[in-house]
Amino acid sequence: MQKKLAALLCAVMCITAFTGCSSTELGYLQMSADLMNKMEVCEASGKVNVDVDVDAMKEYITDISKAAGYTSEMIDDSLESLKDIKGKKSAVLDYAIKMDMNNLDYYLDMDVTYDGKKYDMGDMYYAMKDGIYVSGNTLWGAYQLIADMAEADDTSYILNENFAKDLKAALDQSKYIKLMSMKDLGLTDEEIAKMVPEGGFGDLYASVMDFYKNAFSGFTTNMVSEVSGGYKIQADGKAVAQLFIDLLDYVGNNPDTVLAATTTYMMDVMKVMNSSEEEVAAFKAQMDALQADTASIKAGANSIKLIVQQAIASASVSKVLNSFNYEATITKEGAGLNSKETFGITNGSKSVLKVTSNGTVKAGSGKVTMPISSVSVDAFEAKMEALTEKYNPVTAVTVLWGWEGDSEAMLTKERAEDSFFSGTSDDDITEYAIQDGRVYLPLRVICEAMGETVEWNNAEKTAYIVRTDGKTAMKGIIQDGKSFISVRDFEKLGYVVEYQAVDGLKQATLTK
Repeated sequence: MQKKLAALLCAVMCITAFTGCSSTELGYLQMSADLMNKMEVCEASGKVNVDVDVDAMKEYITDISKAAGYTSEMIDDSLESLKDIKGKKSAVLDYAIKMDMNNLDYYLDMDVTYDGKKYDMGDMYYAMKDGIYVSGNTLWGAYQLIADMAEADDTSYILNENFAKDLKAALDQSKYIKLMSMKDLGLTDEEIAKMVPEGGFGDLYASVMDFYKNAFSGFTTNMVSEVSGGYKIQADGKAVAQLFIDLLDYVGNNPDTVLAATTTYMMDVMKVMNSSEEEVAAFKAQMDALQADTASIKAGANSIKLIVQQAIASASVSKVLNSFNYEATITKEGAGLNSKETFGITNGSKSVLKVTSNGTVKAGSGKVTMPISSVSVDAFEAKMEALTEKYNPVTAVTVLWGWEGDSEAMLTKERAEDSFFSGTSDDDITEYAIQDGRVYLPLRVICEAMGETVEWNNAEKTAYIVRTDGKTAMKGIIQDGKSFISVRDFEKLGYVVEYQAVDGLKQATLTK
C-alpha cells in the first residue's frame, strides 16, 4: 500500500508540475499569479480555429494502427465513423467566459461556425456551491450542427422534420437543465459551505509559487523562453515525454525535498478549505509515513519511469509523439493578458490537424448569477427518452444471464440506428427467475422496452399485452409481485426468439 501511494504521488507531481524553476519559468508563473490575485471577477474571450484534413487523418490513423499491430479488419472498424467524410474541414469557436475568482462561479457563452454557417451553442454555468447548468439552446445548437454534418445520410431519424420540431419544443420548455448539483455527489450543506473559503483563494497563489520554488528548485523544462512583454512555451511530443521522465528522475532523487514542499502546500490548502482537525491529522500521518520511507518514493518513480520508457519505445507511441507540436505566447495586454496558441498534428509532410487560438483575459465586474429556474436532469432525460422511443424505437431485446450465484441478468435494448442521445443500444440490469429448471424473464421490463402496453388483471393474477387488435394473456409465474414469462412464451407476441449459449452463459434475443 505504501509503495502504491508513493507511485501515485510521483505521478501527480509530474502531471501538476509541468514547469520548472528557472528564472524564466518562475517569471511566467508569477506573471499569471499576479494577474489572478488582483481579480475578483475575470473575463476571458477569444476565438479558436480548427482545421482538419479528414483524408490525412485516415492515413494517420491507419499508419498508427499498423505500427500497433492492428489487423486490416480492426483498422477498417476504427475508420468506420469517418467513411462518409472527406476532404478538408474547418470550424471556428467563439467564446466568452466570466469567472468569479472568489466563489469559483463560471459562465460560458459559445458559438460555432462550421462550413460557413454559425451555430448558437447557448450558455453554460458552473458554481462550486451549486452545480452545473446547460441551456436548451446548447443542445439545440449541437443538434443542428450534428444534423448538418450528417451530410449524405438523409434517412436518419434525427433528420426527420417532425423529430426536429418535437426536439425544439422540448428544448424550448427546458431553458436550463441542471446536470449536477453538489448534493448529487453526497455532500452535506456544511461540506458544501466549506468548499469555498471566505475571501476566496488568493492566499493559495503564494502557496503555489512557494511549492514550485521549494519542491523543484534547480529543475527546468527548457520549454519556456522570454519574449517582449511576456513568455513563449514550445514543446513537441518527444520533449514532453522526456520531461515526464526527467521529472520522475528528479522526484526519485529528491524525495525529501518534494515531500516536504507537498506537505506544506497541502496543509495550506486544507487550512483554506476549512478541513477538520481529524482530516488534517490523517493527511499529516500519511505524509510522515512516506517521509519515513523515501525508498518507496524512489521505487515508485522508477516503476512509473520504466512504464513510460517502454511505452515511448513502442512504434505506435513513438509515431504519435513525433507527430504533434505545441506553441503558446502569453503577453501582458494593459492590465490583462493575451494568449496565442497553436497545436498541430502532422503525418510526414501532411497536416492532419491544426488548432489555433487567440484570447484575452482581463478584470471584469459584477457577479456570475446562476439560472433562477431549471429542470432536473432526470426530467429532461425522460423527455428525450420519449422522443427516442417515438422516432427510434427498440427493435430487439437481448437478455444475458447465468453468472454463478447471481439472480440478475444484463438486458440490452437494440435500436435501428444510433440514438441522438446515446448509441444503438443501452444496457440495464434486471431480474430473472428459475422454476423447475425452466428460465423465466421479466414480462413488463421487456415488453415495455419493446413499446408494448402491459396491463395487470389482479383478479385473474394475469398480465395482458394490450394492442389495438385486442389483448394477449401472458401466463407465467409471480415472484416478489412481478410477472415472469418463459423465454419461448414471448413468441405468442410475434417476437422471434433466438436462444444460445455465450461463453458459458445463457442468452436470449427477442426481435420484433
